[in-house]
Amino acid sequence: MSIVALIELYNSLDKLDLRVLRVLEVAHSRYQYVPYKLIVKYMDADERKVGLALSKLNKLKLVQRAKSSYEGYRLTFNSYDILAIHTLRKAGKLLSLSPTPIGVGKESVVYAGETPSGLRVAVKLHRTGTSSFVHVRKLRIFLGKRRHLTRLYEARLSAYMEYAALDAIFSEGGSVPEPIAYNRHAVVMRYVDGIEAYRAAEVSDAYIDDVKQTMEIALRNGIIHGDLTPYNILLGDRAYVIDWPQWVPVTHPNANDILNRDLYNIYNYFSKFNKKINIEEILNIFDRVKESMTIKARLSELVHKFIESL
Repeated sequence: MSIVALIELYNSLDKLDLRVLRVLEVAHSRYQYVPYKLIVKYMDADERKVGLALSKLNKLKLVQRAKSSYEGYRLTFNSYDILAIHTLRKAGKLLSLSPTPIGVGKESVVYAGETPSGLRVAVKLHRTGTSSFVHVRKLRIFLGKRRHLTRLYEARLSAYMEYAALDAIFSEGGSVPEPIAYNRHAVVMRYVDGIEAYRAAEVSDAYIDDVKQTMEIALRNGIIHGDLTPYNILLGDRAYVIDWPQWVPVTHPNANDILNRDLYNIYNYFSKFNKKINIEEILNIFDRVKESMTIKARLSELVHKFIESL
């Protein structure tokens, strides 16, 4: 659904409709399809009005009714988009969105946007759970024994993981988009004007320094990008490393292999321009931090505090 159509739907909703959506969201922590009787109980409102609201939302494809022996409903990504955009606008973090996306991938859709202060931003709506089974398996690293996790919460976890990585790396001077806010499965970040590295005809030594420094800062925070390629680097006033939702901790059993793959990709890319990146220095940082109890504690607190809030 286009963002224009989505905003039109949003404008057609009243307070009761939005309350129904929020009740469903809360109840999803226990149910894939929330029983109708439970929705009515949580709403504490006239049952007839709740039923009419659900019928309206179902017709608008903002909820989906269960095809089972009981009447139940679940949110769709369209309604999750609405809840996230609604909350970001109420919080003063977002004013408008571009009518068409500036980027579409298997795991996300990205729109240009603007904040009330006039800041140009990119708004990334995560779509984990729709087709990215590999990414879902990566997220399971952080889930422990928690088995019930809807596609929407997988997307929410993905957004949180990206925001957490951006926040940690940017705060220490890393060359990543500045994180502005996140809500549910949406991440708002400062817009970066540049081209993907794979399109570049030439690269400067400064770009190499930006990428190397960013990887080092990430490692010192216990973070390995996990999918670092020329497609995930934007070249502008600096070389910006983007797309962090699939990052893995340095404590991951396959951390060494994952880091080496990132390094291999970047080394090969810069070699095409007769440029060299010192990967030994990066590996030395990895060797120092992977056994750090401070890093382990930070990563554990970062992820599990969020998981418990679901």
